[in-house]
Amino acid sequence: MARSITIPGRSSLGAVLGRQSTSRVAITAVVLAVILYPFVDPSTGDIDVAVYAFVNVLLALGLNVVVGYAGLLDLGYGAFFAIGAYSLAMLASAHFAVNGHSVSNPLLSFGPNGIHVAFFLMIPIAALVAASFGVLFGAPTLRLRGDYLAIVTLGFGEIVPKAIANLGPDNSFGWPDITGGVNRITGIDSPPDLHVGALHASFQGSDLRPWYFLGFFFIVLTVIIISSLRRSRLGRAWSAIREDEIAAAHMGVNITRTRLLAFGLGAAFSGFAGVLEASRIGSIDYTQFSFDISIRILVMVILGGMGSIPGVMLGAIIISYLDLTWLQDINNGLHQLGVQLHAGPSVVGDFGTWLANVNLASAHPLIFGLILLLIMLLRPQGLWPSKTRARELRPETARVLAEENQDLYATRSEPADG
Repeated sequence: MARSITIPGRSSLGAVLGRQSTSRVAITAVVLAVILYPFVDPSTGDIDVAVYAFVNVLLALGLNVVVGYAGLLDLGYGAFFAIGAYSLAMLASAHFAVNGHSVSNPLLSFGPNGIHVAFFLMIPIAALVAASFGVLFGAPTLRLRGDYLAIVTLGFGEIVPKAIANLGPDNSFGWPDITGGVNRITGIDSPPDLHVGALHASFQGSDLRPWYFLGFFFIVLTVIIISSLRRSRLGRAWSAIREDEIAAAHMGVNITRTRLLAFGLGAAFSGFAGVLEASRIGSIDYTQFSFDISIRILVMVILGGMGSIPGVMLGAIIISYLDLTWLQDINNGLHQLGVQLHAGPSVVGDFGTWLANVNLASAHPLIFGLILLLIMLLRPQGLWPSKTRARELRPETARVLAEENQDLYATRSEPADG
């Protein structure tokens, strides 16, 4: 008879420590590169694209909580983005003028010039408002499953912009102007100037580096919160209901409450992003929050890898630069090629004329749909998948096998005494 004893495996231990050391070095290098980027390339246009990418990273991280961790397909996530942005617009602008009364202090002021809540106080307020809408919407709908839930969330994503458009002046309910309706809310407050020692940052001028570092701060804070949630009891409950809801319920997981928390927390991070976007642009209207936003964020999460924090960040950055920079570069290249081919024979000339008139900017939905289709066919786990997702979809790869064998202990069998 043999018995099994467990002893430390030196090769396994070395491999794990080596991977951890490599990860730390890689993370440090990425953080340093992000910090130095606006000083190495201070071009206003490039920094503006980077800030736009940061907003999308926040959105993708929030949707990853819902889709990647809890396994809930949300096709209306952009609605919470709108709710966060409009929370700031209504409470930090001249939109709501208060006549006859006036209050002014560092945290809150209101009067004929509108309501102005301090920017850094508006961050948790907008997140709380978005989370509240997430819970209110999720309570009656999260009992649905699969495609039914997706369809209901899609409807919510369509309803919110329409509701914003219909709650302006002269609305059919006879109510006062709440959202500005089809009109833009302008003059949204920017963050206050920061003075820390010799460091002075102003959000009013043409220098976009303060916005860049504010967005970076938001991302770091969001990653810390989500990483802590993922390792918590709640994070394990999300994983359990994603993998097997029935088994999770039998193990004592409150399915409805756990799903609601995922929906509410995901909405809160979207509200976070809405504050950054509204203050950065300085004015908003309902057309900025169309259904395309929700699909674009979903593509970011799937492209990077559902459930993977670095993966969804990578996906958001790729889609952001594709949206604002790379598609335009490709478009310009096609136009130049079309002009050259235009002088050719009839068929080639006609093709050149077509290329010279191609407008990829108007084909965003088609392009993002093709990206989604290709990633599902060629690499369904995403570009940078989580360990769980990689095991599910590509269990035969050597990398996944190595991840499965990263335990610090190796098992040996030895003859029993006697």
